[in-house]
Amino acid sequence: MIALDIATVLFLNQSSLLAGAAVFMIARQRRSSSSGFGTLAAAFSLQGLGAVLASFGEQAMLPETVWTLGSLTLGMVGHGLLVLGMERLRSGRPPRVWRLLAVYPIPFWIAGWLTAFHLDNQLRATLFHLNAALCLLAASRIVARLRRVEPLPSCLPLEAVLAFSGLSFLLGAGVIAFVPDFVPWLALEFFVQILVNFTIAVLIYSVATDRAERKLALMAELDSLTGIGNRRWLDKMLPSRLSPGDAVFCIDLDHFKRINDRFGHATGDTVLVAVAATLRNLKRPDDVLARMGGEEFLLFLPELRTSDTPSVAERIREAIQAIPFQHQGTALGVTASIGVAQVVRVGETWPDLVHAADMALYDAKREGRNRVAYAPRVSQELIPA
Repeated sequence: MIALDIATVLFLNQSSLLAGAAVFMIARQRRSSSSGFGTLAAAFSLQGLGAVLASFGEQAMLPETVWTLGSLTLGMVGHGLLVLGMERLRSGRPPRVWRLLAVYPIPFWIAGWLTAFHLDNQLRATLFHLNAALCLLAASRIVARLRRVEPLPSCLPLEAVLAFSGLSFLLGAGVIAFVPDFVPWLALEFFVQILVNFTIAVLIYSVATDRAERKLALMAELDSLTGIGNRRWLDKMLPSRLSPGDAVFCIDLDHFKRINDRFGHATGDTVLVAVAATLRNLKRPDDVLARMGGEEFLLFLPELRTSDTPSVAERIREAIQAIPFQHQGTALGVTASIGVAQVVRVGETWPDLVHAADMALYDAKREGRNRVAYAPRVSQELIPA
């Protein structure tokens, strides 16, 4: 086994914890307070201060009762705050039981006053390691929950490092409990934890950065008013090749400018939001809905049966007409014209399909609005085998 000086290793471990706390404090100043960085900074600070307190005690600079129970308390609360900080990073809010952390050390203080267990180095170190293992494994589980909802690139490495750190502390507890000369093993373990501390700080910051970048990308691809996709998002969601049956509905609200001019743009926005919600509720899970701009929406329906196309289009038109819009007691009659185009042969392209649906939409407008018009279909006899 590699021979390591325990005093040097513990000093470096303190430094890594305090350096991690400084990173989190800087990150907190640059990001929102709900990101959990303040709590994580407190977690690393308490762990680092606990280690410093233990170092002073080992050099007989503090009374034994003070540094033993003090370092144990700071370490246990620090690891508890790590769990709290990870939950705030995941959900933006602390868990419901976070207030229990304030009374968490009290049973150990009472036990220390009654039994003086903290003066036993082996027992105190075992309890510290078990608490650290439990908290780190809990933090790893929190990151796993985050990864299931937001598959960010940094989540899996962070989850693995937290789990590895927890298992390392668990192994260390076993070594301390059952190996008489555990100090060399302890030096090796804390040497590993030095690397882990730096890695955890870097990966947590990376997770926050990944989330911010993902949010910006999502904002760039979603319509800010209605919450559905925009043109850019639509381009990403379309299949690389169209198949027979794929259909496009171009949906345009009738006389929408009159609504804006007569009732104001706020009322017009309300109409757009309600229509988008109606379309979202009517579409199938695999259908793609986007706002193309203004009062125009596009709905892509993959592999729609030709016999179902008219009934689906009519159901959408009727649903929009049935939305109960009112403005200061005045009913607003909102209707939509729909142009429909459907793939009938292999090799058709997306621009051609959208153009055909647009032309059908213009036909619906010319024919009186509040109706569905269909692009001409190629005869089935001309479809190549």
